[in-house]
Amino acid sequence: MATNARKATDLERLTQPGGQVMPDDATIPVLTERLTLPSLDLDISLPRPPPPVVAPPIAPFASFAPDAPAPLTVAPAPTPVAPMPPVFAPSLPVPAAPVVAVAAEIDWDKVEVQLRENLFLELHPQLTAELERQIQERLQPTLLRALTALISDLRPALDSTVRDAIARSVATEIARQRSPSR
Repeated sequence: MATNARKATDLERLTQPGGQVMPDDATIPVLTERLTLPSLDLDISLPRPPPPVVAPPIAPFASFAPDAPAPLTVAPAPTPVAPMPPVFAPSLPVPAAPVVAVAAEIDWDKVEVQLRENLFLELHPQLTAELERQIQERLQPTLLRALTALISDLRPALDSTVRDAIARSVATEIARQRSPSR
């Protein structure tokens, strides 16, 4: 009997046909409890629709020959249904068919002018207020800058003009004072 020089591993022994069955290793944990999963049976049924309202059967139309007597048919008694109020009260007269008015030609120019006028009257107060606000917001800083620049440009010219006017007045007064009295 030839012995194998190499010792077989446990894995090799388990995977070879006709290998020896080995007992479970005590160091490997074994699952001992059984888990039960909840049922996956879901109720996907729709609610039952209300029973259909069955109308009483209508007798079929028979082709009547002019010389043949009409057959008599008896319709079954209808199922009791809650009484519905009458659509028209018996004392009210039946309304006459509405008179169809002949459409007159529409003056679209007049409609346009009227619509434009109505819109203008409705929007005018709002437009006026918005325009005043825009002018104040946008022009006030510009006017302030222009006024400041004008004042700074006019001040030297005004000072010069006032100085010249004072100098002439003083010179005229001095000349008048120096001249002999008449």
